[in-house]
Amino acid sequence: MYYELPKKDKKLARELIDKGLQEWKTENSEIKETYYKIFTAIKDFDKHIARRYDGIGGSRYLETIIAQLVDDLYDISEIDGFSPEVKNDTLRFVKLIKEF
Repeated sequence: MYYELPKKDKKLARELIDKGLQEWKTENSEIKETYYKIFTAIKDFDKHIARRYDGIGGSRYLETIIAQLVDDLYDISEIDGFSPEVKNDTLRFVKLIKEF
């Protein structure tokens, strides 16, 4: 999916991607346990993780945000800072994916 975000929206997208990664990480409080879960997740879902996060650039920010929202990594209200067009497109894609 190619979607070029305006500069203002890219900043919020980077913040939300970081928040999603932190939420995934903070579900585990012990460092050893966190490391093991991350190692296991990377080993088991390497292709999924690589496809979502490796080489992420501005044109893939929205795709990543949509995937994180579908995975319920943070509340949909977090995208309220996006421009109306980007917010509407994001909501439309999330709804479409969740309906499948």
